[in-house]
Amino acid sequence: MPTTNKEDVQSMMKMLLNSAKEIRESFGYSGDEKMVPTAFIVSDEGVVILALTWKDNKEKYQMAAAVNAQARRLKATSLSFATDARWVKLEVFCRYYKLDKPTGQNIERLKKDYHRILNAHEGEVKNLPREVWEEAIVVFTNGPGIPTTLQMAPYKEGPNDTIEWIPREEHPGERGESDMLTDWWS
Repeated sequence: MPTTNKEDVQSMMKMLLNSAKEIRESFGYSGDEKMVPTAFIVSDEGVVILALTWKDNKEKYQMAAAVNAQARRLKATSLSFATDARWVKLEVFCRYYKLDKPTGQNIERLKKDYHRILNAHEGEVKNLPREVWEEAIVVFTNGPGIPTTLQMAPYKEGPNDTIEWIPREEHPGERGESDMLTDWWS
């Protein structure tokens, strides 16, 4: 199975990120639920683009598994997802909820506390107090010969319901993890 050139992957990811940023901006900051996650399957046959919608995490992971299986069937060279993402700022989260600072010794306890608190907020990071989380447009890609790689564009609410992009040092080829991408080609 052919591998994809590293520069081609970075260029593709940058294009996907810029397109996702434009789409996210078009909804205004308050339109956060309008951003539709999208999958891009690249193969020798061309590109398959899939809009993904789900009502809960169970559906999210079922859809991701189906997309991963489709990439395998197509003998794809890469699979990318472009989506809006939120994550907690762990140290701020710990301070806010009066939890011990993260250390190697207490990480399992922090995970339990995190899930307990998240479940008390309907399982959604967006329902936590605003000061404990951040958000970004994220593109993540993998494939045969392509380790899971990501590009992101963090943002915050700007004036008059706009998106204010937060400058971030570029990290070409930045490695990451995604629970939506498996080693689907194996």
